Amino acid sequence: MLKRKEILIIGNGRSVLEQSLGTRIDDFSTIGRINNFSINNFSEFIGNKTNIWFNGANQHLKKQKSVPNEVIVFIPPEILRRKKTTIHKRIVKRLNIEMNKYSLIPLETMENYEKITGIKRLTTGTSSILWAIDNFETVVIYGFDFFIESKAHYNDNFIVKWLTELGINRKGKKHDMVKEKLFINKLIKEKKVVQLTDYLLK
Repeated sequence: MLKRKEILIIGNGRSVLEQSLGTRIDDFSTIGRINNFSINNFSEFIGNKTNIWFNGANQHLKKQKSVPNEVIVFIPPEILRRKKTTIHKRIVKRLNIEMNKYSLIPLETMENYEKITGIKRLTTGTSSILWAIDNFETVVIYGFDFFIESKAHYNDNFIVKWLTELGINRKGKKHDMVKEKLFINKLIKEKKVVQLTDYLLK
């Protein structure tokens, strides 16, 4: 399979607010964003452009007003095994788009991601990185905090952020964030993935 040139995947960690990189981010030919990303009021930090929407069609997913041309959906293997093709009904409802407007990553691929990482129930972020490695020559990442440095997302309002940091709003609890961070760090060390700040220094 012919790989596309490069992709920048922007996570939802609060670290994206530390630098005003919006203009440089928009220079990338392909930009992927994750789950409940938002650009309004944040373009100075994370740019305006979105080419791919990576999501897990999860219960708290917000419908995007403007849906990118490419939508990639990652559903955990145990759910895919149970729901089989009926999962599409849920995806269509939660994304508010027709079935032919998104790509559902197959069960075999999702199982392989778990095998590669040794981690069950991967986040959408880590799944999107693994998908990108298979489909792009260069994979650049930004804003992946893994709920470790900060429990909140960059676009959480004050109340949500406060509840999250107190541990009342339990984000990321279904996932093994420490293992995922170690795995992504391994990919960076192996030069399969590069962090945006390092990429911009080249």
